[in-house]
Amino acid sequence: MRGLHGWMALRPRWQAMLDARMEPDCIFRQPAWYGARLQHLCDSPDELAFVCAQRGDRLEAVLPLTVDQRPFGAGLMTLREARTPVHAHQLISDLALAPDMDADDLWPELFDWLQGSVAAREIGWDLLRLDGVIAGSGLDRAARSERRPAECSMPLRESAWLDCSGTPEQALAPVSRSHHGNVRRLMRRAQSRGALRFEVVESGPALEAALEQFLQLEASGWKAETGSAIARSDSLSGFYRALARQFADQRTCRIHLLRLDGQAIAAQFALLGARTLHLVKIAYLESEADLAPGHLIMREAIESACADARIDRLSFVTHPPWAHLWKPHIAPVSQHLLFHRSLRGWAIGQLRRWRPAGPAVLPRR
Repeated sequence: MRGLHGWMALRPRWQAMLDARMEPDCIFRQPAWYGARLQHLCDSPDELAFVCAQRGDRLEAVLPLTVDQRPFGAGLMTLREARTPVHAHQLISDLALAPDMDADDLWPELFDWLQGSVAAREIGWDLLRLDGVIAGSGLDRAARSERRPAECSMPLRESAWLDCSGTPEQALAPVSRSHHGNVRRLMRRAQSRGALRFEVVESGPALEAALEQFLQLEASGWKAETGSAIARSDSLSGFYRALARQFADQRTCRIHLLRLDGQAIAAQFALLGARTLHLVKIAYLESEADLAPGHLIMREAIESACADARIDRLSFVTHPPWAHLWKPHIAPVSQHLLFHRSLRGWAIGQLRRWRPAGPAVLPRR
C-alpha cells in the first residue's frame, strides 16, 4: 500500500494488530506517527509505502519505506533505494509486528517477497537502507540475521534512556553528587523568584492549551532568530498537532510543563509506547536560562515516570550533549544496507563496498 490513501485503508487493521498487545506499542511502530507525517511533512502524498505481511486475512507486520532514485557510480547508473523513513523529526524506525510474531522468523519470507516480481512493480529497489535501527529492536534482529558478502552495517548515533521501573532514588542513583547539588541549588534559586509547579497534561482542551504553550517556548531564543522554530512552519506545527491529537485518543500523548508563578518556563512533548515515555521534543524559556529550566523539568519528569506503573523507561530519543549529566543507558542506533539478490544489486553492493558513501547528516533537532 502506498501514500495517504493506502495508509487510511490500512490504519484500522494496523491499529487492531497493535491493540492485541493490550498496551500501547512503540510510537515509531504506530500508524498515528505515519499518518501525521503523510499529512504534514511529505512533499508527495505517495511518498511513503507500507509493506505488509499477512497470512490469509490476518495482518502480521508492517514495514514503512520511502523509495527514491539518484545517480550512482559517477553517473553511470541509477541507484534505486528503498529506505526506512528516517528524517530530522523521526530518528528511529522499526518493523511493526503482531504480538505473537518474531522478527527473526518473519524476516526471511518478507525479504524474499521484497525481491520478487510483485514487489519490483510496486517498489523496485537495488539497495534497502534500514536506517535509524535501535539495538535490540525487531528490525535490528531481522537485519543482522541476513548474512551476505555485500551487507554493510554501521553505527550512526546513539539513543539515551533512563531506567524508571523502580523508585526515583534508584533511577537517580548513578547521577553524580555534584549534579544533584547543582539541581537543588537551581531549584532554590527558582523558588526564590516565585512558586514552582510541575504539570502533566494528557487530554482534552488542557492538552491543546499545553501544546500551544510548548510551541511558544520552543520558538523562544535562537530558534526564533534563525526561523527554525516549529511554530514558524505550518508543516511542522501541523505535524506535532496531529501527533498530539492522534496519540491523545489513546491517552499516550503527554505535555510536561514547569511553571514559575504561573508562567511556563520549560516544556516536554512526550509520547508513550512499549512502556517507554519518549521525550520527542523539549523546550525552555531562554530568558530564564540561568535557572537551567531544562534540568529542573527533567528532575520532575523522572519522578513522574517512576510513579507511573505504565512506564519502565524514559527515553531521550537521541543522545543530546547535556544528557550525560543524568547518567543514562546508551543504545546504539545503526544503519543496515541490504542489496538486492540480483546481478545489478550485487554490482552496486561491490561498488558501495569499495567506495562507501558517508552517512546522511540529519538537521539539528
